Amino acid sequence: MGDGMSAQHDPGGREEPTLPLQDSKLFQLACDAFSDPIFVKDRRHRWVAGNAAFFRLLGKPAGEVLGKSDPDFFPPDQVDAFWRHDDALFESGQPSQNEECLTDAEGTQRTIWTRKQPLRDEHGQIIALSGIITDVTEIQRQLAVAARLATAVEEQERLIQSQQELLGHLAVPVIQIWESVLLIPVVGQINEPRGRQILDSLLAGVTRCRARIVLLDITGVPEINLQVARYLLQSVEAARLLGCTSILVGIAASVAAEIIRLGVDFSRLTTRSTLQEGLRDALSRLHLTVTRT
Repeated sequence: MGDGMSAQHDPGGREEPTLPLQDSKLFQLACDAFSDPIFVKDRRHRWVAGNAAFFRLLGKPAGEVLGKSDPDFFPPDQVDAFWRHDDALFESGQPSQNEECLTDAEGTQRTIWTRKQPLRDEHGQIIALSGIITDVTEIQRQLAVAARLATAVEEQERLIQSQQELLGHLAVPVIQIWESVLLIPVVGQINEPRGRQILDSLLAGVTRCRARIVLLDITGVPEINLQVARYLLQSVEAARLLGCTSILVGIAASVAAEIIRLGVDFSRLTTRSTLQEGLRDALSRLHLTVTRT
């Protein structure tokens, strides 16, 4: 049959084509089927074979590429890198893979991943090398974008964290409203981090101002649950250990009912319904008087 193929008789009466194993044209067709450029270089860095993708990369037909070398197509800095990697393979006899820069036929600089293998003769001597090129430009671009996004996300997370810390400090201010008397207005939902902030702010304020009385104003706390109640009791007990009396103010009727429902023992805690009443109580404990308005 034509094209260098022979026929093999099939028991069913059909003739199947048989491909010769040493057919160089067949091998070239197989190489041309790959989208990645494939090439062969001799020890003088001249191209002696390549597939269709390789010649497309250089923008020249095979007849204008074979027998030539990198300086005929690429700038000196790229040639130096290519030849340095080639010579390292020829000297070591070991396969290599490298990320390199390549300017294609259209003048666009690409990032390529090149894998090279030594080719040996029947005596084991290295006579050439074969290489496969994969264009990783788009992959590298996406990785760079992903890295920038990751950096931006980390920066945003740091910014959010710092803002949360700032808001946390602002959310639990310590105000000295009288000599030896502090006011800690608590606003918003109390969770574990906020509970720790309240305790830390209270202890720091009591120590700094040598306070004898602290007013915990929970007017702005939307609800009281068991966890909130425990945080408040822990804060009061911690202040007591520093010799400071705590007065809980701003307890609405609904909050008081919820405290009873939860079964939390507030018997050791002084409570007042309003801040004014709490302040009056504090001043009386300091043996001071305040005019009612």
